[in-house]
Amino acid sequence: MLNKIDHIGIAVRNLEKALEDYRTLYGVFPLKIETLPEISVRMAFIKVGEVLVELLEPTEPGAGRIGKFLDEKGEGFHHMAYRVENLDNMLERLIDMNVPLRDRVPRNGGDNSRIAFIEPAATHNVLTELVEREKEIEGD
Repeated sequence: MLNKIDHIGIAVRNLEKALEDYRTLYGVFPLKIETLPEISVRMAFIKVGEVLVELLEPTEPGAGRIGKFLDEKGEGFHHMAYRVENLDNMLERLIDMNVPLRDRVPRNGGDNSRIAFIEPAATHNVLTELVEREKEIEGD
């Protein structure tokens, strides 16, 4: 089932500014920064203990789900992500239970992960991401 919290997703309007704030306030630096053009998002992963903070910026204002989220709700908490060993099996189980999913088939996520989202209606109004990784994220 769930192995651990993989990351906490936070939507930001300006990734560089957010990284500067995290560096100034907490003394932390990103392990990795990458862009996923297919979903119009640029992201940075910051390790805090065993958990990652994932800062998410749309590639252009209003673009993709992160851009729409920022337009509707502003910056802040976007989603909770849990690590799973076998995403395909987990999705089959959730589909069998009629759990509402945004992704019935895994898609590509940050750092070569496979991901799928559960609709907030099924998880007490928290957008939930399931993440399968082959390895831990390492610095660039």
